[in-house]
Amino acid sequence: MKMLLMVVLLSVYAPLITHAAGDMGGFLPASYCGAGWKIDGKTIFYDRDTLSDRINGEAELYMPYGFDRMATARYSSEKTPAAGIDVEIYRMASLLDSFGIYSNYRQKGGQRINIGADSNLSGSQLFLYQGRYFIHIQITGTDSSHSEVLAECAKLVASSLPGERNRPSELSAFDRPEMVKGTERYIPQSLLGYDFLNRGIMAEAVIGGANFQLFRLVGNDARSVSASFDRFKSQLAKVEIAIEGKDAAVLEGVDPLYGPMIVLKKVDCLVGALRFVDKKGIRNMLESVCR
Repeated sequence: MKMLLMVVLLSVYAPLITHAAGDMGGFLPASYCGAGWKIDGKTIFYDRDTLSDRINGEAELYMPYGFDRMATARYSSEKTPAAGIDVEIYRMASLLDSFGIYSNYRQKGGQRINIGADSNLSGSQLFLYQGRYFIHIQITGTDSSHSEVLAECAKLVASSLPGERNRPSELSAFDRPEMVKGTERYIPQSLLGYDFLNRGIMAEAVIGGANFQLFRLVGNDARSVSASFDRFKSQLAKVEIAIEGKDAAVLEGVDPLYGPMIVLKKVDCLVGALRFVDKKGIRNMLESVCR
């Protein structure tokens, strides 16, 4: 009777277990990830509790971006058995979060290829994101970068992923000629290291040949924006405030960590500039980002 009961229980729960283990398995090529690169073994899955077994020392970086599952497989070269391609697919909480983790790994001198919402090829590694998925593909066991091999594998993986090839809508505010493309980063908590700022996007900008950094909070209402603005007022030195209408104000001062800073609040938008030498044109820039 005990054996019979066990068989019945397994028959009931086995489909659920299989689905839980394989809900991302179909995203990885089942046999080849590019011509001559055959799967070696099976797809392996990791969750929040086990991710550190795969990427010890980096797993904590993923948690604030809502990571819940990763699927990985290795593909070996049929010509050079020592060479292999490791493909890792991370499922994050949202499109903005997958972009956020991607922006942490994107290399400044990397090559962009037309795969996913955005991609970055640098040496033996390729990073991309699509929908709520972040993908890392790396080739090992060879001195050559094999960029064409990485690109071919990435295209196969991206074609199986759900989600449109869209950038997060939150980045649209930074689509301006003054912005340095490819420098946007999404920080999911404690922007600038300040708990009162919560989450936001940072990027580099250039006005008159001078570089500076710009930030914008995301997902805030007018009340939380006003609270953050007031906290800035209490910590900046040499504060100057200009009221511009009923719901807008500009704050200029010296931050204890970042030096000169300009902060603009406008209804439910809060943006700021830091690490600038000349403030000429910056206020107009902040106004345009808040529109």
